[in-house]
Amino acid sequence: MGKVTVNINNRTFQIACEDGEEARLKELASFFSRHVDQLQGRFGHIGDARIYVMAGLLIADKLSDALSQIEEIQNDVQQLQKKNDMFKEDSHSLEELLLTDIELLTNKLNEISKSLST
Repeated sequence: MGKVTVNINNRTFQIACEDGEEARLKELASFFSRHVDQLQGRFGHIGDARIYVMAGLLIADKLSDALSQIEEIQNDVQQLQKKNDMFKEDSHSLEELLLTDIELLTNKLNEISKSLST
């Protein structure tokens, strides 16, 4: 079990984590700390609990926006996949029509060739 020391709002916290997760936990703590510092700069000293809740809500808002964008992108991808599937079906039908036309033309050419050779 790993341990990480992080500094948020000039306070030091010891946080336990799984082995190998230390670097990621430091990154997350730094991300959170930057938001706390930004809010502290805007609102001054309003208490640790309040500033932490505000930072958490700000991050949750950003996460919610990102999840909405991901959902929109997934919907766009699904629409494109449906269009691609329709295109594949249409191209297959077109291919069959072309093959039929080529076969008809080949038969006509063979008839013409026979008539010219006799």
